[in-house]
Amino acid sequence: MGEQEFWNGKERFFSDIINRVNDLLSDAYLLITNRNSHVTMIPEKTAAFFEMQAGYVKDFYQILLDHVHPDDRPEYLQAMEKRLLGQKLSDELYIRLKNKDHYDMFGFFMSVVKEDGNEYLLHILVNQNVIPEIDALTDLYGQKKFEKDVEGYIRTGRKVAVLEVEIDHMADINILYGANYTDRLQREIAHHFIYMMDENKAVYHMNNSNCAFILRDADRVDAGIFLEVRKNLEKNITLNGRHFELKLYAAGLMLENYSGETMTVQSKLEYTLEKAHSARNHKLVFFNDIVKTNGGVNLDFMKIIHQSVLGGCDGFYVEYQPIVTSEGGKIAGAEALVRWKKEPYGAVPPGLFIDWIEDNPCMYDLGNYVLAEALKNSAEFIKINPDFFINVNVSAKQLEQKSFRDVVLSLLKENDYPPNHLCLEITERCRQLPIDVINEEVCFLQQYGIHFAMDDYGTGNASSSIVLGVPMNEIKIDMSFIKGILNNEKQQMLVKNIVNFARSTNMKSCIEGVEDKSLQDYLRSFGATWFQGYYYSKPVGEEQLKKLLLEEMYNKKDAS
Repeated sequence: MGEQEFWNGKERFFSDIINRVNDLLSDAYLLITNRNSHVTMIPEKTAAFFEMQAGYVKDFYQILLDHVHPDDRPEYLQAMEKRLLGQKLSDELYIRLKNKDHYDMFGFFMSVVKEDGNEYLLHILVNQNVIPEIDALTDLYGQKKFEKDVEGYIRTGRKVAVLEVEIDHMADINILYGANYTDRLQREIAHHFIYMMDENKAVYHMNNSNCAFILRDADRVDAGIFLEVRKNLEKNITLNGRHFELKLYAAGLMLENYSGETMTVQSKLEYTLEKAHSARNHKLVFFNDIVKTNGGVNLDFMKIIHQSVLGGCDGFYVEYQPIVTSEGGKIAGAEALVRWKKEPYGAVPPGLFIDWIEDNPCMYDLGNYVLAEALKNSAEFIKINPDFFINVNVSAKQLEQKSFRDVVLSLLKENDYPPNHLCLEITERCRQLPIDVINEEVCFLQQYGIHFAMDDYGTGNASSSIVLGVPMNEIKIDMSFIKGILNNEKQQMLVKNIVNFARSTNMKSCIEGVEDKSLQDYLRSFGATWFQGYYYSKPVGEEQLKKLLLEEMYNKKDAS
Protein backbone atom coordinates (compact mmCIF):
# COMPACT_ATOMS: atom_id res chain seq x y z
CA MET A 1 0.00 0.00 0.00
CA GLY A 2 1.35 3.48 -0.88
CA GLU A 3 1.33 6.67 1.14
CA GLN A 4 -1.55 8.20 -0.83
CA GLU A 5 -3.77 5.17 -0.39
CA PHE A 6 -2.93 5.01 3.33
CA TRP A 7 -4.11 8.55 3.96
CA ASN A 8 -6.98 8.55 1.48
CA GLY A 9 -5.54 11.49 -0.43
CA LYS A 10 -4.60 13.61 2.61
CA GLU A 11 -1.06 12.32 2.89
CA ARG A 12 0.81 15.64 2.74
CA PHE A 13 -1.13 17.28 5.51
CA PHE A 14 -1.27 14.38 7.94
CA SER A 15 2.23 13.02 7.30
CA ASP A 16 3.78 16.43 7.96
CA ILE A 17 1.79 16.96 11.15
CA ILE A 18 2.60 13.50 12.49
CA ASN A 19 6.34 13.83 11.93
CA ARG A 20 6.34 17.22 13.63
CA VAL A 21 4.32 15.95 16.59
CA ASN A 22 6.59 12.93 16.93
CA ASP A 23 9.66 15.19 17.02
CA LEU A 24 8.09 17.20 19.83
CA LEU A 25 7.44 14.13 21.97
CA SER A 26 10.11 13.58 24.61
CA ASP A 27 11.17 9.95 25.04
CA ALA A 28 7.96 8.81 23.32
CA TYR A 29 7.46 7.27 19.91
CA LEU A 30 4.40 7.54 17.69
CA LEU A 31 2.89 4.87 15.41
CA ILE A 32 -0.31 5.00 13.34
CA THR A 33 -2.00 1.87 12.02
CA ASN A 34 -4.78 1.77 9.43
CA ARG A 35 -6.99 -0.90 10.95
CA ASN A 36 -8.70 -1.57 7.62
CA SER A 37 -5.45 -2.52 5.86
CA HIS A 38 -3.23 -3.37 8.88
CA VAL A 39 -0.57 -1.04 7.48
CA THR A 40 1.43 1.03 9.98
CA MET A 41 3.10 4.37 9.40
CA ILE A 42 6.52 4.51 11.10
CA PRO A 43 7.72 8.14 11.52
CA GLU A 44 11.44 8.84 11.13
CA LYS A 45 12.14 9.30 14.85
CA THR A 46 10.39 6.04 15.77
CA ALA A 47 12.20 4.19 12.98
CA ALA A 48 15.56 5.53 14.12
CA PHE A 49 14.96 4.37 17.70
CA PHE A 50 14.05 0.83 16.63
CA GLU A 51 16.79 0.84 13.97
CA MET A 52 14.42 0.15 11.08
CA GLN A 53 13.35 1.95 7.93
CA ALA A 54 10.78 4.74 8.13
CA GLY A 55 7.68 4.46 5.98
CA TYR A 56 4.73 2.12 5.69
CA VAL A 57 4.83 -1.51 6.84
CA LYS A 58 2.21 -4.22 6.94
CA ASP A 59 1.81 -6.24 10.17
CA PHE A 60 4.27 -3.98 12.02
CA TYR A 61 3.38 -5.38 15.46
CA GLN A 62 4.59 -8.81 14.38
CA ILE A 63 7.89 -7.19 13.36
CA LEU A 64 8.09 -5.37 16.71
CA LEU A 65 7.94 -8.75 18.44
CA ASP A 66 11.67 -9.16 17.75
CA HIS A 67 12.31 -6.15 20.03
CA VAL A 68 10.14 -7.47 22.89
CA HIS A 69 11.83 -9.09 25.88
CA PRO A 70 11.40 -12.89 25.60
CA ASP A 71 9.60 -13.08 28.96
CA ASP A 72 7.08 -10.41 27.88
CA ARG A 73 6.18 -11.86 24.48
CA PRO A 74 3.13 -13.94 25.55
CA GLU A 75 1.58 -10.90 27.26
CA TYR A 76 2.46 -8.67 24.29
CA LEU A 77 0.87 -10.99 21.70
CA GLN A 78 -2.31 -11.45 23.73
CA ALA A 79 -2.69 -7.72 24.42
CA MET A 80 -1.95 -6.57 20.86
CA GLU A 81 -4.43 -9.03 19.38
CA LYS A 82 -7.22 -7.36 21.35
CA ARG A 83 -5.98 -3.81 20.74
CA LEU A 84 -5.81 -4.27 16.97
CA LEU A 85 -9.48 -5.20 17.20
CA GLY A 86 -10.16 -1.94 19.07
CA GLN A 87 -10.60 -3.69 22.42
CA LYS A 88 -8.99 -3.02 25.82
CA LEU A 89 -7.40 0.20 24.53
CA SER A 90 -7.54 1.90 27.96
CA ASP A 91 -6.03 -1.05 29.87
CA GLU A 92 -2.51 -0.55 31.18
CA LEU A 93 0.18 -2.32 29.19
CA TYR A 94 3.89 -2.16 30.05
CA ILE A 95 6.34 -4.18 27.96
CA ARG A 96 10.14 -4.30 27.90
CA LEU A 97 11.54 -3.34 24.50
CA LYS A 98 15.13 -3.60 23.34
CA ASN A 99 17.02 -0.30 23.31
CA LYS A 100 20.33 -1.04 21.56
CA ASP A 101 22.15 -3.31 24.05
CA HIS A 102 19.58 -3.36 26.87
CA TYR A 103 15.85 -3.43 27.58
CA ASP A 104 13.76 -0.45 28.72
CA MET A 105 10.21 -0.59 30.08
CA PHE A 106 7.71 1.04 27.71
CA GLY A 107 4.11 2.04 28.33
CA PHE A 108 1.72 1.31 25.41
CA PHE A 109 -0.96 4.01 25.06
CA MET A 110 -3.59 3.76 22.29
CA SER A 111 -6.67 5.43 20.88
CA VAL A 112 -8.77 5.14 17.72
CA VAL A 113 -9.66 7.93 15.26
CA LYS A 114 -12.25 7.42 12.50
CA GLU A 115 -12.15 9.34 9.22
CA ASP A 116 -14.16 8.72 6.03
CA GLY A 117 -14.77 5.05 6.73
CA ASN A 118 -11.20 4.40 7.83
CA GLU A 119 -10.12 3.66 11.39
CA TYR A 120 -6.65 4.72 12.53
CA LEU A 121 -5.08 3.27 15.65
CA LEU A 122 -2.92 5.94 17.29
CA HIS A 123 -0.19 4.33 19.35
CA ILE A 124 2.38 6.07 21.57
CA LEU A 125 5.23 4.10 23.15
CA VAL A 126 6.55 5.94 26.21
CA ASN A 127 9.94 5.03 27.68
CA GLN A 128 9.26 4.62 31.41
CA ASN A 129 12.97 4.34 32.29
CA VAL A 130 13.60 7.98 31.41
CA ILE A 131 13.45 10.44 34.28
CA PRO A 132 11.20 13.48 33.67
CA GLU A 133 12.82 16.90 33.37
CA ILE A 134 10.62 18.45 36.09
CA ASP A 135 11.02 17.19 39.65
CA ALA A 136 7.62 16.07 40.93
CA LEU A 137 8.35 16.98 44.56
CA THR A 138 9.61 20.55 44.14
CA ASP A 139 8.43 21.69 40.67
CA LEU A 140 12.05 22.65 39.94
CA TYR A 141 14.01 21.27 37.05
CA GLY A 142 15.27 17.75 37.85
CA GLN A 143 18.54 15.86 37.55
CA LYS A 144 17.93 14.91 33.92
CA LYS A 145 17.43 18.55 32.89
CA PHE A 146 20.59 19.54 34.77
CA GLU A 147 22.65 16.93 32.95
CA LYS A 148 21.14 17.93 29.60
CA ASP A 149 21.86 21.64 30.17
CA VAL A 150 25.43 21.09 31.37
CA GLU A 151 26.07 18.87 28.38
CA GLY A 152 24.85 21.68 26.12
CA TYR A 153 27.09 24.29 27.75
CA ILE A 154 30.09 21.98 27.49
CA ARG A 155 29.34 21.37 23.83
CA THR A 156 29.05 25.10 23.02
CA GLY A 157 31.89 26.18 25.35
CA ARG A 158 29.64 28.79 26.95
CA LYS A 159 30.78 30.48 30.15
CA VAL A 160 28.62 29.43 33.12
CA ALA A 161 28.93 29.13 36.88
CA VAL A 162 27.57 25.84 38.21
CA LEU A 163 26.68 25.74 41.91
CA GLU A 164 25.34 23.03 44.19
CA VAL A 165 23.99 23.61 47.69
CA GLU A 166 23.33 21.16 50.51
CA ILE A 167 21.04 22.02 53.42
CA ASP A 168 22.64 21.07 56.72
CA HIS A 169 20.80 18.77 59.17
CA MET A 170 18.07 17.79 56.69
CA ALA A 171 18.55 14.17 57.75
CA ASP A 172 18.01 15.16 61.39
CA ILE A 173 14.80 17.01 60.47
CA ASN A 174 13.63 13.89 58.66
CA ILE A 175 14.20 11.78 61.78
CA LEU A 176 12.50 14.30 64.10
CA TYR A 177 9.46 15.18 62.01
CA GLY A 178 9.14 12.40 59.44
CA ALA A 179 9.49 12.07 55.68
CA ASN A 180 6.24 13.84 54.79
CA TYR A 181 7.20 16.91 56.79
CA THR A 182 10.67 16.92 55.24
CA ASP A 183 9.14 16.76 51.75
CA ARG A 184 6.96 19.77 52.55
CA LEU A 185 9.98 21.64 53.87
CA GLN A 186 11.89 20.90 50.67
CA ARG A 187 8.94 22.20 48.64
CA GLU A 188 8.91 25.39 50.72
CA ILE A 189 12.63 25.90 50.13
CA ALA A 190 12.18 25.15 46.42
CA HIS A 191 9.53 27.84 46.11
CA HIS A 192 12.04 30.38 47.42
CA PHE A 193 14.43 29.21 44.73
CA ILE A 194 11.84 29.35 41.95
CA TYR A 195 11.56 33.12 42.33
CA MET A 196 15.31 33.40 41.78
CA MET A 197 15.04 31.99 38.24
CA ASP A 198 15.15 34.17 35.13
CA GLU A 199 16.50 33.87 31.58
CA ASN A 200 20.08 33.65 32.88
CA LYS A 201 19.53 31.54 36.00
CA ALA A 202 18.15 28.02 36.35
CA VAL A 203 17.51 25.98 39.51
CA TYR A 204 17.47 22.18 39.73
CA HIS A 205 16.49 19.64 42.38
CA MET A 206 19.08 16.87 42.29
CA ASN A 207 18.63 13.16 43.00
CA ASN A 208 20.54 13.53 46.28
CA SER A 209 18.01 16.19 47.48
CA ASN A 210 20.54 18.98 46.99
CA CYS A 211 19.78 21.93 44.72
CA ALA A 212 21.94 23.06 41.83
CA PHE A 213 22.11 26.40 40.02
CA ILE A 214 23.45 27.35 36.62
CA LEU A 215 24.26 31.04 36.09
CA ARG A 216 24.83 31.87 32.43
CA ASP A 217 27.68 34.23 31.49
CA ALA A 218 28.55 34.61 35.18
CA ASP A 219 31.89 34.90 36.92
CA ARG A 220 32.98 34.18 40.49
CA VAL A 221 31.78 37.55 41.73
CA ASP A 222 28.33 37.03 40.21
CA ALA A 223 28.14 33.58 41.80
CA GLY A 224 29.13 34.98 45.19
CA ILE A 225 26.56 37.76 45.04
CA PHE A 226 23.89 35.31 43.91
CA LEU A 227 24.40 33.09 46.92
CA GLU A 228 24.11 36.05 49.27
CA VAL A 229 20.37 35.51 48.97
CA ARG A 230 20.82 32.37 51.02
CA LYS A 231 21.13 34.58 54.09
CA ASN A 232 17.46 35.38 53.77
CA LEU A 233 16.62 31.76 53.15
CA GLU A 234 18.56 30.63 56.21
CA LYS A 235 16.50 32.95 58.41
CA ASN A 236 13.05 32.91 56.85
CA ILE A 237 11.81 29.34 56.54
CA THR A 238 8.66 28.68 58.59
CA LEU A 239 6.44 25.63 58.28
CA ASN A 240 3.47 24.75 60.51
CA GLY A 241 4.55 27.35 63.04
CA ARG A 242 8.08 25.95 63.26
CA HIS A 243 10.85 28.36 62.36
CA PHE A 244 14.04 26.93 60.87
CA GLU A 245 17.37 28.73 60.75
CA LEU A 246 18.94 26.58 58.08
CA LYS A 247 22.58 26.51 57.12
CA LEU A 248 23.74 25.80 53.60
CA TYR A 249 26.94 24.34 52.22
CA ALA A 250 27.73 25.57 48.72
CA ALA A 251 30.11 24.33 46.02
CA GLY A 252 30.97 26.14 42.80
CA LEU A 253 32.63 25.29 39.50
CA MET A 254 33.39 27.69 36.65
CA LEU A 255 32.94 26.33 33.13
CA GLU A 256 34.20 27.99 29.96
CA ASN A 257 35.45 26.00 26.98
CA TYR A 258 35.37 23.02 29.33
CA SER A 259 36.69 19.78 27.86
CA GLY A 260 35.34 17.33 30.45
CA GLU A 261 32.02 15.52 30.72
CA THR A 262 28.80 16.11 32.63
CA MET A 263 29.58 13.30 35.07
CA THR A 264 32.91 14.96 35.88
CA VAL A 265 31.15 18.25 36.66
CA GLN A 266 28.86 16.52 39.15
CA SER A 267 31.75 14.62 40.69
CA LYS A 268 33.70 17.83 41.23
CA LEU A 269 30.74 19.55 42.87
CA GLU A 270 30.08 16.60 45.19
CA TYR A 271 33.77 16.37 46.06
CA THR A 272 33.87 20.09 46.91
CA LEU A 273 30.67 19.87 48.97
CA GLU A 274 32.13 17.02 50.97
CA LYS A 275 35.25 19.05 51.72
CA ALA A 276 33.14 22.05 52.77
CA HIS A 277 30.99 19.81 54.95
CA SER A 278 34.00 18.21 56.62
CA ALA A 279 35.46 21.64 57.40
CA ARG A 280 32.04 22.99 58.51
CA ASN A 281 32.63 25.79 56.00
CA HIS A 282 29.36 27.55 55.10
CA LYS A 283 30.94 29.89 52.56
CA LEU A 284 30.83 29.28 48.81
CA VAL A 285 33.78 26.99 48.03
CA PHE A 286 35.05 26.63 44.46
CA PHE A 287 36.44 23.35 43.21
CA ASN A 288 39.40 25.21 41.71
CA ASP A 289 40.43 26.36 45.19
CA ILE A 290 40.22 22.80 46.53
CA VAL A 291 42.55 21.71 43.74
CA LYS A 292 45.09 24.36 44.75
CA THR A 293 45.08 23.21 48.36
CA ASN A 294 45.77 19.66 47.14
CA GLY A 295 48.99 20.65 45.41
CA GLY A 296 47.49 21.52 42.06
CA VAL A 297 46.50 17.93 41.31
CA ASN A 298 44.12 17.66 38.37
CA LEU A 299 41.13 15.87 39.83
CA ASP A 300 39.60 15.13 36.45
CA PHE A 301 40.93 11.63 37.05
CA MET A 302 37.89 11.11 39.31
CA LYS A 303 35.97 10.25 36.16
CA ILE A 304 38.68 7.79 35.15
CA ILE A 305 38.61 6.18 38.58
CA HIS A 306 34.82 5.85 38.41
CA GLN A 307 35.09 4.23 34.99
CA SER A 308 37.80 1.92 36.34
CA VAL A 309 35.37 0.62 38.98
CA LEU A 310 32.63 0.12 36.40
CA GLY A 311 35.17 -1.67 34.20
CA GLY A 312 35.78 -4.46 36.70
CA CYS A 313 38.01 -2.40 39.03
CA ASP A 314 40.67 -2.04 36.34
CA GLY A 315 43.78 -0.38 37.78
CA PHE A 316 42.87 -1.16 41.39
CA TYR A 317 44.92 -3.51 43.53
CA VAL A 318 45.29 -4.37 47.21
CA GLU A 319 48.26 -3.96 49.53
CA TYR A 320 48.59 -5.21 53.09
CA GLN A 321 49.96 -3.51 56.19
CA PRO A 322 50.90 -5.98 58.92
CA ILE A 323 49.21 -5.84 62.32
CA VAL A 324 51.57 -7.10 65.04
CA THR A 325 51.28 -8.23 68.64
CA SER A 326 52.06 -5.37 71.00
CA GLU A 327 54.32 -7.47 73.22
CA GLY A 328 56.45 -9.39 70.75
CA GLY A 329 56.00 -7.41 67.53
CA LYS A 330 55.11 -10.61 65.63
CA ILE A 331 52.73 -10.47 62.67
CA ALA A 332 49.24 -11.46 63.81
CA GLY A 333 47.33 -10.26 60.75
CA ALA A 334 47.13 -7.44 58.25
CA GLU A 335 44.83 -4.68 57.02
CA ALA A 336 43.85 -4.71 53.34
CA LEU A 337 44.31 -1.29 51.72
CA VAL A 338 43.06 -0.33 48.27
CA ARG A 339 45.41 1.28 45.76
CA TRP A 340 45.02 2.58 42.18
CA LYS A 341 47.58 2.93 39.44
CA LYS A 342 47.07 3.63 35.77
CA GLU A 343 48.90 5.50 33.07
CA PRO A 344 49.31 8.39 32.52
CA TYR A 345 48.35 9.14 36.15
CA GLY A 346 50.74 6.73 37.80
CA ALA A 347 50.08 5.67 41.40
CA VAL A 348 47.40 7.92 42.91
CA PRO A 349 47.35 8.27 46.73
CA PRO A 350 44.05 6.83 48.06
CA GLY A 351 43.53 9.97 50.13
CA LEU A 352 42.80 11.86 46.91
CA PHE A 353 39.96 9.63 45.76
CA ILE A 354 38.63 7.52 48.64
CA ASP A 355 36.62 10.35 50.27
CA TRP A 356 34.88 11.07 46.99
CA ILE A 357 34.29 7.49 45.96
CA GLU A 358 32.85 6.48 49.35
CA ASP A 359 29.86 8.72 48.58
CA ASN A 360 29.41 7.18 45.14
CA PRO A 361 27.22 4.10 44.56
CA CYS A 362 30.17 2.42 42.81
CA MET A 363 31.82 2.10 46.25
CA TYR A 364 29.72 -1.04 46.73
CA ASP A 365 31.48 -2.75 43.84
CA LEU A 366 34.91 -1.45 44.79
CA GLY A 367 34.51 -2.52 48.42
CA ASN A 368 33.44 -5.99 47.35
CA TYR A 369 36.43 -6.19 45.00
CA VAL A 370 38.82 -5.38 47.89
CA LEU A 371 37.12 -7.97 50.10
CA ALA A 372 37.35 -10.61 47.36
CA GLU A 373 41.06 -9.93 46.74
CA ALA A 374 41.85 -9.85 50.46
CA LEU A 375 40.16 -13.19 51.15
CA LYS A 376 41.72 -14.82 48.10
CA ASN A 377 45.23 -13.75 49.19
CA SER A 378 44.60 -14.40 52.88
CA ALA A 379 43.70 -17.99 52.08
CA GLU A 380 47.40 -18.29 51.14
CA PHE A 381 48.66 -16.25 54.11
CA ILE A 382 46.84 -18.46 56.60
CA LYS A 383 48.61 -21.55 55.20
CA ILE A 384 51.86 -20.00 56.43
CA ASN A 385 50.50 -18.68 59.73
CA PRO A 386 47.35 -20.57 60.89
CA ASP A 387 46.53 -17.74 63.35
CA PHE A 388 46.61 -15.05 60.65
CA PHE A 389 43.59 -12.71 60.37
CA ILE A 390 42.68 -10.10 57.77
CA ASN A 391 41.06 -6.70 58.40
CA VAL A 392 39.03 -5.18 55.55
CA ASN A 393 37.35 -1.77 55.55
CA VAL A 394 33.62 -1.84 54.88
CA SER A 395 31.76 1.21 53.56
CA ALA A 396 28.29 2.60 54.20
CA LYS A 397 27.37 1.72 50.61
CA GLN A 398 28.02 -1.95 51.44
CA LEU A 399 26.37 -2.06 54.87
CA GLU A 400 23.16 -0.44 53.63
CA GLN A 401 22.55 -3.19 51.05
CA LYS A 402 21.17 -6.51 52.26
CA SER A 403 22.95 -8.28 49.41
CA PHE A 404 26.29 -7.50 51.11
CA ARG A 405 25.63 -10.29 53.62
CA ASP A 406 25.44 -12.84 50.86
CA VAL A 407 28.57 -11.43 49.21
CA VAL A 408 30.61 -11.84 52.41
CA LEU A 409 29.40 -15.38 53.12
CA SER A 410 29.80 -16.42 49.49
CA LEU A 411 33.40 -15.13 49.32
CA LEU A 412 34.31 -16.89 52.57
CA LYS A 413 32.95 -20.16 51.20
CA GLU A 414 34.55 -19.66 47.80
CA ASN A 415 38.00 -19.18 49.34
CA ASP A 416 37.51 -21.74 52.14
CA TYR A 417 38.53 -19.01 54.59
CA PRO A 418 37.53 -19.28 58.28
CA PRO A 419 35.01 -16.54 59.18
CA ASN A 420 36.55 -15.95 62.62
CA HIS A 421 39.77 -14.84 60.89
CA LEU A 422 37.98 -12.00 59.06
CA CYS A 423 37.52 -8.60 60.72
CA LEU A 424 35.46 -5.94 58.96
CA GLU A 425 36.42 -2.38 59.90
CA ILE A 426 33.62 0.18 60.13
CA THR A 427 34.79 3.70 59.37
CA GLU A 428 33.71 7.06 60.74
CA ARG A 429 32.06 7.75 57.39
CA CYS A 430 29.44 5.09 58.19
CA ARG A 431 27.91 7.78 60.41
CA GLN A 432 25.41 8.50 57.63
CA LEU A 433 23.68 5.19 58.41
CA PRO A 434 21.23 4.80 61.31
CA ILE A 435 22.73 2.89 64.23
CA ASP A 436 20.03 0.22 64.01
CA VAL A 437 20.99 -0.53 60.39
CA ILE A 438 24.66 -0.96 61.34
CA ASN A 439 23.69 -3.05 64.37
CA GLU A 440 21.48 -5.38 62.31
CA GLU A 441 24.22 -6.10 59.76
CA VAL A 442 26.94 -6.53 62.40
CA CYS A 443 24.87 -8.92 64.50
CA PHE A 444 23.89 -10.98 61.46
CA LEU A 445 27.48 -11.52 60.32
CA GLN A 446 28.82 -11.97 63.86
CA GLN A 447 26.67 -15.09 64.27
CA TYR A 448 28.88 -16.67 61.59
CA GLY A 449 32.02 -15.78 63.58
CA ILE A 450 33.01 -12.64 61.66
CA HIS A 451 34.56 -9.89 63.81
CA PHE A 452 34.02 -6.14 63.57
CA ALA A 453 36.34 -3.26 64.45
CA MET A 454 35.64 0.47 64.85
CA ASP A 455 38.26 2.16 62.69
CA ASP A 456 39.75 5.59 63.48
CA TYR A 457 38.13 5.55 66.92
CA GLY A 458 37.87 8.97 68.54
CA THR A 459 38.12 11.06 65.37
CA GLY A 460 34.40 11.89 65.30
CA ASN A 461 31.18 11.68 67.29
CA ALA A 462 29.91 8.77 65.22
CA SER A 463 32.62 6.33 66.30
CA SER A 464 31.60 6.64 69.96
CA SER A 465 27.90 6.29 69.11
CA ILE A 466 28.58 3.16 67.05
CA VAL A 467 30.77 1.55 69.73
CA LEU A 468 28.12 2.24 72.38
CA GLY A 469 25.22 1.02 70.24
CA VAL A 470 26.79 -1.84 68.29
CA PRO A 471 28.63 -4.93 69.67
CA MET A 472 32.14 -4.26 68.34
CA ASN A 473 34.97 -6.76 68.79
CA GLU A 474 37.83 -4.29 68.41
CA ILE A 475 38.72 -0.60 68.59
CA LYS A 476 41.42 0.88 66.35
CA ILE A 477 42.97 4.04 67.79
CA ASP A 478 43.71 6.56 65.06
CA MET A 479 47.30 7.60 64.46
CA SER A 480 46.38 11.26 65.00
CA PHE A 481 46.27 10.50 68.73
CA ILE A 482 49.73 8.91 68.63
CA LYS A 483 51.69 11.61 66.83
CA GLY A 484 53.48 13.66 69.50
CA ILE A 485 52.17 11.50 72.36
CA LEU A 486 55.57 11.22 74.05
CA ASN A 487 55.41 14.90 75.01
CA ASN A 488 51.67 15.37 75.49
CA GLU A 489 50.11 14.23 78.79
CA LYS A 490 46.53 14.76 77.54
CA GLN A 491 47.13 12.46 74.60
CA GLN A 492 48.71 9.90 76.89
CA MET A 493 45.71 9.89 79.22
CA LEU A 494 43.24 9.78 76.32
CA VAL A 495 44.88 6.78 74.65
CA LYS A 496 45.28 4.96 77.97
CA ASN A 497 41.60 5.46 78.75
CA ILE A 498 40.54 4.20 75.30
CA VAL A 499 42.66 1.06 75.75
CA ASN A 500 41.26 0.56 79.27
CA PHE A 501 37.71 1.08 77.98
CA ALA A 502 38.24 -1.57 75.31
CA ARG A 503 39.74 -4.04 77.78
CA SER A 504 36.98 -3.55 80.37
CA THR A 505 34.29 -4.12 77.72
CA ASN A 506 35.94 -7.27 76.31
CA MET A 507 37.15 -5.62 73.14
CA LYS A 508 40.56 -5.88 71.53
CA SER A 509 42.50 -2.70 70.77
CA CYS A 510 44.93 -1.73 68.04
CA ILE A 511 47.12 1.37 68.14
CA GLU A 512 47.87 2.75 64.67
CA GLY A 513 50.77 5.01 63.74
CA VAL A 514 53.62 3.26 65.58
CA GLU A 515 56.48 4.71 63.54
CA ASP A 516 59.63 4.02 65.57
CA LYS A 517 61.11 1.99 68.42
CA SER A 518 60.70 4.72 71.03
CA LEU A 519 56.94 4.83 70.38
CA GLN A 520 56.72 1.05 70.51
CA ASP A 521 58.57 0.80 73.79
CA TYR A 522 56.50 3.57 75.40
CA LEU A 523 53.11 2.35 74.15
CA ARG A 524 53.68 -1.23 75.30
CA SER A 525 52.90 -0.16 78.85
CA PHE A 526 49.35 0.80 77.77
CA GLY A 527 48.34 -2.84 77.31
CA ALA A 528 46.87 -2.63 73.79
CA THR A 529 46.38 -5.90 71.92
CA TRP A 530 48.02 -4.96 68.63
CA PHE A 531 50.20 -2.32 66.98
CA GLN A 532 50.22 -1.15 63.38
CA GLY A 533 52.62 1.27 61.70
CA TYR A 534 55.64 1.89 59.50
CA TYR A 535 58.03 0.73 62.21
CA TYR A 536 56.96 -2.82 61.39
CA SER A 537 56.19 -2.44 57.70
CA LYS A 538 54.71 -0.09 55.16
CA PRO A 539 51.80 -1.52 53.10
CA VAL A 540 53.18 -4.25 50.85
CA GLY A 541 51.96 -6.50 48.05
CA GLU A 542 50.82 -10.10 48.37
CA GLU A 543 54.22 -11.65 47.61
CA GLN A 544 56.08 -9.34 49.98
CA LEU A 545 53.74 -10.17 52.83
CA LYS A 546 54.23 -13.87 52.14
CA LYS A 547 57.98 -13.34 52.47
CA LEU A 548 57.52 -11.54 55.81
CA LEU A 549 55.32 -14.37 57.11
CA LEU A 550 57.78 -17.03 55.92
CA GLU A 551 60.71 -15.19 57.56
CA GLU A 552 58.85 -15.18 60.88
CA MET A 553 58.01 -18.86 60.50
CA TYR A 554 61.65 -19.80 59.81
CA ASN A 555 62.91 -17.59 62.67
CA LYS A 556 60.44 -19.26 65.01
CA LYS A 557 61.69 -22.71 63.98
CA ASP A 558 65.32 -21.67 64.41
CA ALA A 559 64.58 -20.28 67.87
CA SER A 560 62.99 -23.56 68.95
